[in-house]
Amino acid sequence: MEGNDKRKDHREISYQVGWKKGKIQWNEGATDALRAHKSNQEDGEMERRSLQVLWFPAMKLPHVMILPLLYALPVISFGCTLLLIYGLRQH
Repeated sequence: MEGNDKRKDHREISYQVGWKKGKIQWNEGATDALRAHKSNQEDGEMERRSLQVLWFPAMKLPHVMILPLLYALPVISFGCTLLLIYGLRQH
């Protein structure tokens, strides 16, 4: 029963990726870092929800308008690019 006396959370883990070898040791502050990471993920979830709210009106367009808009967008972008180039040439 010697194996049960050892604390499993302080063991070393060896790894090898290709030619690189290394060891991972237990970090006592890892739980604090994990909690901070989870709170950052929750912030990211809130950002994703706010972006969904921003894009929500675009989803309300009728399907009949989406396809022509999709085809017109590259033409509009190209025209804006030409307009910007023309403006730069004037200065």
